[in-house]
Amino acid sequence: MQRRRAAILALLATTQLIGVLDFSIVNVALPSIERQFDLPPDQLQWVVSAYALTLGGFLLLGGRMADVFDRKLVFMVGLMVFTAASLAGGLAPSANLVFIARAVQGLGGALLAPTALALVTAEFVERDERNRALSVFGTVAALGFTAGVILGGALTGFAGWRWVFFVNVPIGLVALIAAARLLRPRPRKGARPRLDLAGAIFATAAMVALVAGLSQVTAPSGGWLRAGAPLALAVGLLAGFVAVERSAADPLAPLGVFRLRILTGANIVAGLTIVVASTLAFTLTLVVQRVMGYSPQLTGLAFLPAGLGGVVGGTVAGFGVRRAGFRWTSVAALTALATGTVVVLGLGVSGSIVWLAAGYGLAGVGIVGTVVATTIAATSTLDGNRQGLAAGLLITSQQVGGAVGAAIAGVIDAPANLSSFEISLVVAIAIVAGAMAVASASLRAAVGRPASAGDASGEAA
Repeated sequence: MQRRRAAILALLATTQLIGVLDFSIVNVALPSIERQFDLPPDQLQWVVSAYALTLGGFLLLGGRMADVFDRKLVFMVGLMVFTAASLAGGLAPSANLVFIARAVQGLGGALLAPTALALVTAEFVERDERNRALSVFGTVAALGFTAGVILGGALTGFAGWRWVFFVNVPIGLVALIAAARLLRPRPRKGARPRLDLAGAIFATAAMVALVAGLSQVTAPSGGWLRAGAPLALAVGLLAGFVAVERSAADPLAPLGVFRLRILTGANIVAGLTIVVASTLAFTLTLVVQRVMGYSPQLTGLAFLPAGLGGVVGGTVAGFGVRRAGFRWTSVAALTALATGTVVVLGLGVSGSIVWLAAGYGLAGVGIVGTVVATTIAATSTLDGNRQGLAAGLLITSQQVGGAVGAAIAGVIDAPANLSSFEISLVVAIAIVAGAMAVASASLRAAVGRPASAGDASGEAA
């Protein structure tokens, strides 16, 4: 039994890993894809944006499907879609087909990511056991970004850009076979809730508009003007989503869940942390390559300490939550993130690659430590029938955080000089301070049982 559960955790962590890995591994291959299809910059960004739009747009729906339908089925469907789209992306004879494959990959990821997290919380029920499992899950997933930078450089350099897509195929096929054997179907007991299609349409459209608007902020000319329309549309669609959820019999995201202080606080802290992580990744990549003059392969190696720091942060955070609780573990992790960023700002960007790598390594401790702590906090507040919702909300917050971070870094770093990079890091430190304030105020130890679906809907106290 213990071997089976360890194998399940390895399976779920691996599928989460390939989702994160796919983001960074494709970024490294962008110049090769640009040369292959002779793409202008405004079209090349769709290799990234097509994935981000569908992933961010369908996460809440994917999380809700994990609660309404059998999670094994939803997980395997998501894995099949992601794997098939990876194969199609590698074989694509034109840029447009690459864009379509990336969009379908995002759709598969939107089913896969929240369902995998919900399956972890369903398989590991006892509190300390669940915390350890979530610590491993979050740490392995966090390694995907650094691994993607290194692996993407190697695959693109030695085998060609198509292999950044093909690498997902054997992993996906092995994971499908393992899922079929290890996961047990668990149909929902009692009446199945209706799927809130109206809420799903509004939520998906709002997230697509939001991510699309943020991706336009860094456009070469008129970025803010081009971003204004989709951002305004996102606000309107979010208002429509709230109106729909107030009257829905089985809402996609019961508005009552946002009255749960720990859940809301965990989502805000997680989102702000990923804003900083995205800002750091974008800024430091440019610093190392444009200011210091290192190659993409050496840039990946310089970021290796961040991956190792992430392992330390995730491991310590799981232990810290058990001993000190959500609040102090998150504050300690955020302190490590702020300190690492200060080291990078004060000693790294001025020209020392050693100090930059060391500071980023400490920041990696803080990033993954905070992600693990907020994941445990967010999933502890709702009962088993709402774990898909908890996972969907958390990953959506992180996805929005990533888009906001990239937009902030792109706007500030637009002159691509040392001064602009330093301003970006100062903004990151200020955001960490805000995350600390939210964590201190909201992530206090939960008392009593997790909220049920009725509690979350505001139907019971």
